[in-house]
Amino acid sequence: MKSDRRFVGAASLSLALVAFLWLFPELDDVGVTWDEPQYYSSVARIQEWTRRVVFGPDRLEALEAEAMGATWDVDRYWNPHPPVYKEAMAVSEALLGERFGSLVGYRAASLFWFCTLLGGVVWFAGTSWGLVAGIGAGLSLLGMPRLLGHAHIAATDMPLALFWFLASAGFVLFVLHGRAMYLWIAALGLGLAMGTKFTGYLLPVPLLAWLALYGRRRHAWSGLVVWILLALLIAWASNPLAWYGPVGYARQLFSESLGRDQASPIYTYYLGRVWEYVLPWHHAPVMTAITVPVSILALALVGGGAVVRKIRTEAAGMLCLVQVVFFWFLMALPGSPDHDGVRLFLPLFPFLAVLAGFGFACLVQAGRSLLAASGRLRTGAVTAGAVTAGAATLLGLLFFYPPYLQASRVAPYYLSYYGELIGGTAGAARAGMEVSYWLDAVTPGFLAKLNETLPQGARLGAHPNLTHYQHLQLYGMIREDIQLIRDGPVSYFILLARKASFEPAHRGIYENVSPVLAVELDGVELAGLYRWSEDVAPDAAEEEQ
Repeated sequence: MKSDRRFVGAASLSLALVAFLWLFPELDDVGVTWDEPQYYSSVARIQEWTRRVVFGPDRLEALEAEAMGATWDVDRYWNPHPPVYKEAMAVSEALLGERFGSLVGYRAASLFWFCTLLGGVVWFAGTSWGLVAGIGAGLSLLGMPRLLGHAHIAATDMPLALFWFLASAGFVLFVLHGRAMYLWIAALGLGLAMGTKFTGYLLPVPLLAWLALYGRRRHAWSGLVVWILLALLIAWASNPLAWYGPVGYARQLFSESLGRDQASPIYTYYLGRVWEYVLPWHHAPVMTAITVPVSILALALVGGGAVVRKIRTEAAGMLCLVQVVFFWFLMALPGSPDHDGVRLFLPLFPFLAVLAGFGFACLVQAGRSLLAASGRLRTGAVTAGAVTAGAATLLGLLFFYPPYLQASRVAPYYLSYYGELIGGTAGAARAGMEVSYWLDAVTPGFLAKLNETLPQGARLGAHPNLTHYQHLQLYGMIREDIQLIRDGPVSYFILLARKASFEPAHRGIYENVSPVLAVELDGVELAGLYRWSEDVAPDAAEEEQ
């Protein structure tokens, strides 16, 4: 029997609030990632343009195509995506930046998206299978350290995960229940997904596959047309770059996105070797398995199995399976970008959490049924509700407390988390997996120690992406007197353990030299500061310079 929706709604809001209170105080503990400085600069231009439009006096000039391009279409290598995620960052920074600092202000948008996603996951699972499933799904999402990491980062990935889920869950609930509210939510989700990243335009594909199985209701296919048309309107309205030439903009977006393998072939370190953009088909399934705590994986397998056994009636569960398979298939395509851990298929994980919530509810129900069959549930002795609550509590501690401990232990290095199936981060390093890739390991805490360690006027080199450290110096995270050197002799050197970017010199340093300072997780170095002249072998120094 399904729980009262009021309780499901209360659980959604409660878990979202818990997540916000837990994560907000540590928003600036995670290092500034590779892409964020370019996004921050773009957001500042958007804020200035918005002030011109709202307060004038040159609002009409600001709305001209040339002025729009100077604001919204700058440095396309770093800013190729539609701007919805940056518009949200502009709002959150304007509201919170002065009080908490710009870094927290920018990142608060991603935390808001994550909390909304958490509430949506609880609602979808709760309305589909009951309160226990909803809470289980929410706790499963909270128990995924990689997802928690992206809740701290101002980028495209968390908003896309939310919008993808809202569009998919909203459309399925509309088909199943016929409520117009769900169609509006679905259209908003799809439109904002299209307004955030090219990937959003692929969202209807798995829904079409789902409709082929469950689209027998008359309103399903007409709703599909309305859904896509409304979404296209929302995508256009939210993207000023498309206002003056939507067809031309769409053509450019598709062309650039489908040619990323030529424009920016980012390498990946996987299974002990460096891959040039295209990875083996099994990369996404393997990374899914080894970056999710094993207890949540077990629950998802139970839930997935239950869906398969009742495939004709479990339409909500089948949506989740379709989405998981879709992303694994999408990432296996030859031209699909597959770098940066699980970042590019992050929308998969909320559906995995829903399956885990369903699996949790199945186990709680099984425990209750066993007690009933044994005759221990008697009227006037122990109520069925109390037994269900007790079983849920015990099973909840068994399945969700370990992931919580793991997430707490790896913070703030969430993106370096690996699960029990591969032996944690240490096991992943031994297996030849990338342990750090996005500069998030270069935390404010590490930089504070660096500032205490380096002498006045120290000459500092870095690999990869020295430009990133120049941004950090502008933000006040690196002392002004420290000289960041691209070419020429240096006295100190920062090395990120992104092995896909290693030259032989970097590998020699990483494997053979002890750093002055190091960021470590499970005994694995994620980033280190080295004294170049004393510690680095002469041949390595010559190769680097």
